[in-house]
Amino acid sequence: MTKKISIITICYNCCKDLERTIQSVIAQSYTNKEYIVVDGGSTDGTADVLARYKEKIDVVISEKDDGIYDALNKGVRHASGEWILCLNAGDVFSSDDILSSIFQKSIPNDKSFIYSDFELVHEDGTIEKRNCNRATGDVHHQNAIYRRALHDTYGYYIVTRPYIVSDLLFFLAVPADQYIKTDRVIARVKDGGISCQLWASEQAWAAKVVYGMDTIPHIFIRDIRLRFGLWRAQQKARIMSALSLKR
Repeated sequence: MTKKISIITICYNCCKDLERTIQSVIAQSYTNKEYIVVDGGSTDGTADVLARYKEKIDVVISEKDDGIYDALNKGVRHASGEWILCLNAGDVFSSDDILSSIFQKSIPNDKSFIYSDFELVHEDGTIEKRNCNRATGDVHHQNAIYRRALHDTYGYYIVTRPYIVSDLLFFLAVPADQYIKTDRVIARVKDGGISCQLWASEQAWAAKVVYGMDTIPHIFIRDIRLRFGLWRAQQKARIMSALSLKR
């Protein structure tokens, strides 16, 4: 008997990105799935997209929310699957058979978290593979499939604006021996999301310090290097812009 998975997509005013994600979910060859879309009350045409695919979406929630984690919690509460995967608007599965590939294998009862590396899709269309490793606290949300029962043990995502690290705090609360890493990448993620911002990275580093996976001196040095790199890139862009105006 195949395991039922609930796929949750949250969105707000990103109808074009949402349609790409919906099509990716529909294309999955794995049939025992439930699709939930949580929209934060969009005004950009998202409602029209949802209407076009209403026969393919099991649950649609469209109302104002208190941010990303509030929206995710709404999806989790409506989920009836044994497993949960969160695929945000703009993100897509790496292939049409990835879920079938994962769930055709026997998953031990003592394992409750499946994760993979992820692929970052840049604006120019190039794809960069990023490594994930539970031992170093690097677990990516869209490339994580976990048992819904974990929320009964560890609670729901903490809704604390403007912090954007609740998913990592939840993931790292799950003991490492419950994790399985799959060789195939689960999802491709669109670059430019909130989690790609410097301030979000800083929060993730702080979470790793809390869980003893990093040290304050180490993340301080990393932060300085990253900020310097960003500053240098900005200066280079200004110089190139000034030179182009002189021509």
